Formats: sequence, C-alpha cells, structure tokens
Amino acid sequence: MSDVQIENKNDLKFDYSRWTHISFGARDLFSQWHTAAFGAYTIFFYESVIGLSGGYAIAAFLIFAIWNAINDPLMGYLMEKFIMPWEKKWGFRRFPWIIIGSVAFIFSYLIIFLVPSGWFGTEALVEANKWKLFAWYVISLLIYDTTFTIFDINAQSLFPEKFPKAYERRVVTGWGTFLGILGLVMAFVLTGLIVDQNFPETYRTGALFTFGFAFLFLILFLPGVFENKKMRERYKRREGVKGQADEPFFKVAKDILTDRTMSMKILFYFGYQAAVALINASALYIVTYILDDPENESFIFIMGGMLAGALISTPLWVIISQRVNNNKKMCIIAGFLMFATFIPMIFINGLIPWVICIFLFGISLGGQWFINPPTMGDVLDSVAVKTGKREQSLYYGFQTFVIRFGEAFKAFVIAIAHLATGFIEGNPTLEDMTNSVENIDLVLFGIRIHTAIVPALLVLVCTLLFWKYYDLTPNKVEANRLKLDEMGI
Repeated sequence: MSDVQIENKNDLKFDYSRWTHISFGARDLFSQWHTAAFGAYTIFFYESVIGLSGGYAIAAFLIFAIWNAINDPLMGYLMEKFIMPWEKKWGFRRFPWIIIGSVAFIFSYLIIFLVPSGWFGTEALVEANKWKLFAWYVISLLIYDTTFTIFDINAQSLFPEKFPKAYERRVVTGWGTFLGILGLVMAFVLTGLIVDQNFPETYRTGALFTFGFAFLFLILFLPGVFENKKMRERYKRREGVKGQADEPFFKVAKDILTDRTMSMKILFYFGYQAAVALINASALYIVTYILDDPENESFIFIMGGMLAGALISTPLWVIISQRVNNNKKMCIIAGFLMFATFIPMIFINGLIPWVICIFLFGISLGGQWFINPPTMGDVLDSVAVKTGKREQSLYYGFQTFVIRFGEAFKAFVIAIAHLATGFIEGNPTLEDMTNSVENIDLVLFGIRIHTAIVPALLVLVCTLLFWKYYDLTPNKVEANRLKLDEMGI
C-alpha cells in the first residue's frame, strides 16, 4: 500500500454532518479564548502592573508546575479508572464532565484578576500585602489548572473515538484549528481594546468581558461533544474489561512515558506549546518596551497579523495534509517552519517588520495546531491495538500536563531572562523602565531572549528528535485502523 493511498472510497465519507465538525472544532475556540488571554495578561498583570517581585512570581509558578505534574496525569487516570453513575445509567462518559469542567473553568479565569485592589497600587501596599498577593496568585492558578484539566481531557478524549477515519479527523481538525486560532486572536484583539497597563482596573474589566463571551462559545461546542447512542452503547460494554487504568498509577505513568512513540509525540508537542506560550506572554513586553507603545495600539496590529497568517493558511494545511497523507511528515514541515519564523524576531525593530514576522508565525502556528490532533489520534490507535482497550484520558492527561508545564516553563524563562538582564518590576512603560535601569539595551535583549531565542532553540531541538525517533508511518497507521475495526474498538 502506498504511503499516500487512502484505503477505500468509504474512508472519504463523513460519519457526521458539517455542523458537527464545526461544533466540535468550537471547543478550541472556547479554550483558546481563555488560555490566550491567560498567557498574554497574567504574568504581566502580577509583575509589571501590580509589582509583585520576580522571586514570588517564580515561586508561584513552581507550585503551579508541581500541582500540574500531579493533577493532569492523575485526573486522566481517574477518568479511566472509575465509572460514574451517569455512565452506568445512561451511557454518557465524557459529556457530563465536559459541562462541569467548562463552567468551572469560566469562573476560574475570572478569579485570577479579582485580587482585591486594596492590596496594591503603591510600593508600600504591595510590600505590606505581598504574601496575600502571592497566595491569591497561587490558589487562583491551581483552580484554573484543575478546572481546565477536567474540561480538556474529556473533550480531547472524544476525538479519536468519535472520528476514527483519518480523512474526517483532518477535516474536523481543520475547523478546530481555524476556530481555535480565531479564539486566540480574538482574545488578544478584543481584550486589547479594553486592557490598558496604566489602569489596573481594566484587567478586571477585560476578565469580565472574557467571562461573558465564554458562555456563548460554550453553547456553540456542546452539540459537537455530545455522545450519540452508538458511543453510549459502546461505553456501557467497557465495565469489567481490564485495561491500563486497572494498574497502579505510577506503573501506568512509567509505561506511558517510556513508550517511544508517545514520548516523542509529547516532546514535539511540548516544544511547540512552550514556544507559543512564550511568544504569547511576550507580546505585551514587545509592544510596551521594544515598540514603545504605552497605549497598546500596536498590540492589535501584531495579533491581527497572526490571525491573517493562521486563517489564510489553515485551508492550505488541510489540503496539503490530505494529499501527503503522512502526519509525521506534516509535523516536521510545520516544526521547521516555526523555527524559521523566530529567527528574524531576534533582530527586528518597528511595527511593520513585527507584523510581517507574526504573520509568518501565524502560518506555522496554523500548521502545528492543525496536525497535532490527527497525530495524537495515530498514537492512541496504536496504543489501543496493543492494549485492546481505548483509554485516551490516560494519554491526554500527560499531554495536558505538557501544555500546563509549558506555561510554567514560560514563566521560568521570562523570570530568569528578566533577572539576568536587569528588568525592574513595576515600570509599565519604556520611559519608566529607561529611567529605572542602568542598561536599557540589555533589558530589551532579555525580552528578545524569551520572545525568540529560547523558543527557536526549543522548537528546533524537539523537531529534530521527533524526526529521528517517531516511527508511525502511514502504512503502520492504516494497519492499526484496520485492526481496530476487527477488534470493534
């Protein structure tokens, strides 16, 4: 069988309507509407606006990373291990958890920015309330991470089971990529019209705006993640069937992390996620300090460039991937393209060059985002063939951990870069920073370190390792799909 051959004409037929494809993709719109705003504003709010010192920020994210290391894999394990009453009675396995997690997630984002305004505003207030600010920061991050995990693990776990055909998976992912990037840039652009770093109260207004629109996006994606009768009947049969979740948690963790195919997929995903998290969090630093725009007007143009690049390229990624029919090859292409887009960011100045670079980055982002779910689907199909049971939550738990670890990695890199180059907190404009530091050029280079240099190196290394060691070829992927048909899973 050729690497580019599709098994038969039935594989080109959809099992679900176009509306279901769009609705399922809207879950990415919902999650990115929050996570993009979280990545762009959280660190900047607590460090540059409130004035919480870098040491406290590092400590907060270290605690967050430790909880994340426990929460995400453990949650995935528990989701597979226990059968809830609603599953026994009605067959619903993921849908109730998605509703619970998504609603709680909406509220958790708002909590981050509801820190009492009486605790900050002057250096004396921040110093007097630093432990209160630190505690609010830590607890709100932990709530945010936990609720996101409940929603995301269950939503992602539906994908390979609901859409078993490679062709339909790519179409669904195309919609998810388009809508997810739309949500990401909407979060930047729309909240960018509200948030002003000179007025701390605007961050709360922006969070309330995010909170309100989230319920609309929730309504959009619920039909897509609804479990139909066929799926519910299959879930009812899983009770009593032994699987990995019946083993002790640490044995399961060892098995997953030592599986070469899965570990390479996780590593590649980490490189992309951490790099994107870094540039998202760096956007306000670029606009404020490198472009010297205290009004944040440039922020909208830069994020608009990302939107244009991503939206224009997404249909092309779908078309190319269907013709290539090789998810590994598509991952490598997207990885090297993303690496290349970071290089000019080390040197450029001025709004137009930054918009061009972010436009090109948007193209690579569209490719990385698009190809991840089909590739993960290939991995999970391979695992199901080996184990005889579908237990996606176990594996998505570790992948979700990677996403959240990327957030912690982002905070660590930014904090270290700032500490090493003399960045002083509590200076929300370039003029303020210039008057406060000894070497402003070194401070600006520190911003380029966490904006471009570290992300470029990270993406390059992870892509090369994936190219070398990931072994799911198109022939293996197709053989696994046929085997799963025979097994009835």
